[in-house]
Amino acid sequence: MSSVLVVNEISTEREEIARALEAEGFHVVQATSAGDAVREIWGGNFLVAVVATLLTGTSATALQAQLVQLAPEIETLVQGKNDDVSRLVRKVVAIRDGVAAA
Repeated sequence: MSSVLVVNEISTEREEIARALEAEGFHVVQATSAGDAVREIWGGNFLVAVVATLLTGTSATALQAQLVQLAPEIETLVQGKNDDVSRLVRKVVAIRDGVAAA
């Protein structure tokens, strides 16, 4: 089963994305902060990391760069506040299936 890391400080948004990904058969790990995300990367094996645009104390771009340095094999998708969750999930499914890259 493919694992996805969802990084979002807003619990309702994070949980909505997690539920949608789990419905597609993914194992989802939720991180409530950039620091949590880095700790999870060390302990897990993820196919994709979904990073919210707005993070306290850092930017999505900075976290994305850090995750690429720690685990270059992980595809990182930045999710904006108004991005459609179903479109995001389709992108993750396409990455899993080898149809698309981030």
